[in-house]
Amino acid sequence: MEVSDPKKLRSKTQRAYLDTGSDGTIVPSQTADVLNLTGFPSTRASVHGIGGKPEQRILFGAVFTVGTLEIRTVVDIREDVDILLLGRDVLHHTSLNLSWKAARVAVSDP
Repeated sequence: MEVSDPKKLRSKTQRAYLDTGSDGTIVPSQTADVLNLTGFPSTRASVHGIGGKPEQRILFGAVFTVGTLEIRTVVDIREDVDILLLGRDVLHHTSLNLSWKAARVAVSDP
């Protein structure tokens, strides 16, 4: 999957995990630094994990591209994760085909 800043000046191809239980997408701080995502603040939101306390966070603009499918959204930048976690904000724009035998997940434009 390719992730880029909202102006598509910088991009990075990166593996991602699907987090079907998350409303939003999380980008590791290392990736956000490469893409300068902190230069694109978008909104504030109250976020929390399972059993966690809500905290106010600034969300930043980002673009995700899979093949010809482009999804623009806002993301939470976290220092405590080291992999891109795609939430339902991105997933509800896609069709997912899971093949257990092939150990593959195909993401496509619905």
